[in-house]
Amino acid sequence: MTSKLLAYITPESALGFLLLHDPDEAQHLGLNLPLKSTCPANARCETVLDADGFLTVTTTSRNPLEQNLTVRVPSLELSFTRSGQYRWPREIPYPIQDCQDVPGILYLVGENPQPGPNGFNAQQFPKYPPLTDEPQVNSLAGRVVIDFWSEQRITGVFKTNADNYVSGGNGMWVKQLQA
Repeated sequence: MTSKLLAYITPESALGFLLLHDPDEAQHLGLNLPLKSTCPANARCETVLDADGFLTVTTTSRNPLEQNLTVRVPSLELSFTRSGQYRWPREIPYPIQDCQDVPGILYLVGENPQPGPNGFNAQQFPKYPPLTDEPQVNSLAGRVVIDFWSEQRITGVFKTNADNYVSGGNGMWVKQLQA
């Protein structure tokens, strides 16, 4: 069974997909994401804005954990900043690693975020170990994914450009027989 290329999925569905996957993975799965950068200029569909951004994280205290986190999006003249302790969880054994201007992409649906408070969740995938058949180099830092949200909806997703390996294909749901 092969995947059929969908002509369109909603921007909200695309944003949900982008929480875990990259646009090129969508093509392998038969999805066509409505990204503004790849839609024709005369397209009359809602799109997901994809703008280059940069992540900086600075740890200011280890116990309790306090970090300054900034996502800059120069083309939109926007920055998201937060500092201090995290509201939850109380203890974070693996906090986001310190970094300076790590490139990534901010995906937005609808209007650009307005100045003011916005919730967020940040997650860093584990580092990948060096591949055994390649020269020993440092492992790759894990990708950082940050989702932003208001009281009504997810407002955006920022992902650093670090590789995040995935596998995909087709499977089948099967109705389980009652014993």
